[in-house]
Amino acid sequence: MINRGNWLHTKAFLEYRLKVDQISDGSIRLEKTYIRYLLEWAQETPFSKVPAIRPTFPEYLLSARLDGTEEQLSAVSIKKNLATARRFFHWLYDNVPGHSLIRPAWSKTLRAKRLSETDKKVSVVSFDEILAITHAPTETVQDRRIQAAAVFWYLSGIRIGAFVTLPLKAVDIKNGMVKQFPEWGVRTKNNKRAETVLLPIPELLEVVQAWDDEVRAALPDDAFWFAQLLSTTGQIDLIPQGVGKHRHNLARRNFKTWISKVGLPYKNPHAFRHGHIHWGMTRAKDMLEFKAISENVMHSNVQITDRVYSNLKASELKQSIQNLAQNGVNASDTEAKLLALLEDLLKQRGKT
Repeated sequence: MINRGNWLHTKAFLEYRLKVDQISDGSIRLEKTYIRYLLEWAQETPFSKVPAIRPTFPEYLLSARLDGTEEQLSAVSIKKNLATARRFFHWLYDNVPGHSLIRPAWSKTLRAKRLSETDKKVSVVSFDEILAITHAPTETVQDRRIQAAAVFWYLSGIRIGAFVTLPLKAVDIKNGMVKQFPEWGVRTKNNKRAETVLLPIPELLEVVQAWDDEVRAALPDDAFWFAQLLSTTGQIDLIPQGVGKHRHNLARRNFKTWISKVGLPYKNPHAFRHGHIHWGMTRAKDMLEFKAISENVMHSNVQITDRVYSNLKASELKQSIQNLAQNGVNASDTEAKLLALLEDLLKQRGKT
């Protein structure tokens, strides 16, 4: 049975995270899941006495599952659980009397032993796959809308929650720019604000430009680029109404339906973001370009981009090494670039 006092403390913490730290609704949902593991671990023991619980929370996570499956939680999930626990206990120590045993020194022990992430597979839309989507047949307005959406995801690396709330005035295909501005109603992660540059791939840009022309001919600048359609006719709704918080689910369903109809393999919208980053990373020639890719997807530092997306296939790794000796690049230039890259990553690691 869950301790009621513990539950009330976690509820207050999540409220603090939402209103004071101003994290996104999506991040709050994730933290609720992580907090649930903490509550299940503590059971009836009040948080003021949890340092004495055995097994420890890191040990508990190695065998804990809330979804009924038997597989161990992924290394990433375990680390995020522990990071949330450390954050919660720091907050508890600072804000709630009676928790003197929950010292920062103890909270720091909530770390997992080195966990392997080598088997982690990141779903990525390849360039060949996005080309196939670009040339797939479309028969209706909804088909054209979702095809353009998928290509846009790849070109921009945008998160789907932000994409479905982009007004027309935020999109400038001709100049290759997208303004992800929360003050314009764009739902970015953690309310970040940025101008995103589209990948310069003419064959893909033609598809999004065609949809851009079609929707602008029908709607004002404050209407959605992912335009609302009439359920009766399937045409663009010329008098669009307000939408709810879950519009991204509509885009997911539309894409799954269309991609099945045209006979292509389905990958989730976030895989297009991964594809965007992978396309850029495999073409980056120096640290400046690597940083540009990272900032373009609104990562706070290059270490995040490197950690999540930099696992190269064996063929890509071999080709990258061989390229070091090509194109007239001398050893000293290569060494300088490598040293600069290592120095920057080490600095970023020191900040985490």
